[in-house]
Amino acid sequence: MIIQEIGIRGVIFTYEDDISVYLIKGDHHNVLCDTHLGPLSMAVIKEYLLTQIVPKELLVFNSHSDWDHIWGNCAFEGAKIIGHETARRRMQEIGDYELNRLEKFHNGEIKLNYPNLTFSDKLTFEDEDIEFSYAPGHTIDSSLCFDRRDSVLFVGDLVESPIPYLDYYDLDAFIKTLETIRDFPAKIKLSAHSGMVSDDLIERNLSYVRGIQLGQPIAPEMIGSSTEVHQYNLNNRLLLKYEPLIREKFGQNFDYLSFRSNFLDLGQVNSNDFEAELGKYLQGLNISF
Repeated sequence: MIIQEIGIRGVIFTYEDDISVYLIKGDHHNVLCDTHLGPLSMAVIKEYLLTQIVPKELLVFNSHSDWDHIWGNCAFEGAKIIGHETARRRMQEIGDYELNRLEKFHNGEIKLNYPNLTFSDKLTFEDEDIEFSYAPGHTIDSSLCFDRRDSVLFVGDLVESPIPYLDYYDLDAFIKTLETIRDFPAKIKLSAHSGMVSDDLIERNLSYVRGIQLGQPIAPEMIGSSTEVHQYNLNNRLLLKYEPLIREKFGQNFDYLSFRSNFLDLGQVNSNDFEAELGKYLQGLNISF
């Protein structure tokens, strides 16, 4: 693990898998952005909180509800967990599916602890100079944490090297969010998977998302070694397009786990094969493809 101080009150903890969580040592609270893969991951954070700084109430912020950012929530029983209002709903829907499918990544015994302090647009702790704001794009529930005092913006998975995952169909919203991050008056911008991000990386992400939105071919040099991520994005975009129709078809009987179990390993299937697979599934539901 790499532990690095940022500004006058920030600490970034980067695990061996290159996933980072960010701690802000506030005046009245300590604020932890994301919780990695489980309670055992949080042991180093808990030790740091007990031995390196003055004990204060801990606030946990989930930048979004993906498994690799929320499984450690349960290490802090009784803590306030901050997230966008859609994060709680999304976690309740997809949480068990990800727990079952990704068991090999469990780091300790995991209990899903959902956000219990949610917001729709923005939540500000004025006495701490910390604000949380809604920024959909990577997922429907993605949000930002801005430490105004240190001028540090934590962006979760909204910016990644070399390209981001696309788990939300509305690319207009993602483009708007990336433009907001690019223009945000922060001295330092931190990604959960890519450390400190440069303006060049943000522009690269913007170009990629715009290209996908327009249906343009993506240059291999933009994708780099992330060919599986790109293939996942192409297939997942098609699945996300038809998901509302599938939900409507099933109504109250829609089950996310059952639905997604039909479409595993989206990054391993070429687009033609995936289109054929999805077409057969939709045909079985009498949904036009």
